[in-house]
Amino acid sequence: MLAKTLIVTVHCQPDTLWNLLLERLQNPERFSPGVTEARFTDTQDNVMVREMMLHGERVKERITVYPHESEILHELLEHPQFTGTVRTRVVRTARQSPVAPQQLQYDLELLPKSRLVGGVVYGEAEIVVDLEVEMQRLKSRAEEIDSRA
Repeated sequence: MLAKTLIVTVHCQPDTLWNLLLERLQNPERFSPGVTEARFTDTQDNVMVREMMLHGERVKERITVYPHESEILHELLEHPQFTGTVRTRVVRTARQSPVAPQQLQYDLELLPKSRLVGGVVYGEAEIVVDLEVEMQRLKSRAEEIDSRA
């Protein structure tokens, strides 16, 4: 099982980072390496089902948005190699300071279906690298937005 927490510090306002996470839901190809297409198949309140092509393979996930907690939960419904969840959240480092940085945190709980799928393993290390790249893209964009404000 891959149980890991990834954290990056972002120097921006909490709303800036949160809005980018919401944009990432609508346009994952702008932030996530390997995503070539994405579409929502069902949307109800704060819960949606999204299908996307990720590294040439179809992935289906249920996404639940918790705006008051600044948190998004991705539950893998169909994935060629893994089952489990990825929880994304904006964590404030200080409640009182308007200039305090935020932490972008990804909590991964993924279980491999098999160690070998079709002769190729797209494994845990690759998923972590993809998520780290995504986090850096979000960080760069958030800091760029806030530096212009």
